[in-house]
Amino acid sequence: MSSEFKLRDLGFVHYFLGIEVQPTSIGLMLRQHKYTLDILTLVGMLSCKPVDTSISTSKATILPDLLFSDATHFHQIVGALQYLTFMCLDIFFVVNKVYQFMHAPIDSYWAAVKLILRYLKGTTSHGLHITRSPSFALHVFTDVDWADNVDDRKSTGGYLVFFGQMPISWKS
Repeated sequence: MSSEFKLRDLGFVHYFLGIEVQPTSIGLMLRQHKYTLDILTLVGMLSCKPVDTSISTSKATILPDLLFSDATHFHQIVGALQYLTFMCLDIFFVVNKVYQFMHAPIDSYWAAVKLILRYLKGTTSHGLHITRSPSFALHVFTDVDWADNVDDRKSTGGYLVFFGQMPISWKS
């Protein structure tokens, strides 16, 4: 019996660069549960109340606001969230929106970061399930929002590429 089957029977979780890899009966489950909990602990939000959706800052404008008192802490948390987007694709856009203001973090963007963290609190068990696919079909989905950002009038776009049933490339 190979070690692969032993891992499946025992349900071991392996860690690789902060990503949990857990064999299942039909593939692999990838998630960052422990990493997310570590971020919540670092911010002191481990027992926060989760929210159902991450925020959308696409309509937010840059308003005069007070500079956030601890820019280093802001940089540390937003950088950690940036790494978390490998497994949490649903926060990719909002984290990158907040990341744009790393040079001068303001209180309202720290509030946005805290809302992202509250969303993550409710999704700590989510992840990517990688399975074998009998299909070798390539499917591509794309979307674009032309000049909708009121701050800079830049367009946003994204794509998702599937090989069979598995996502292999994406951009948001």
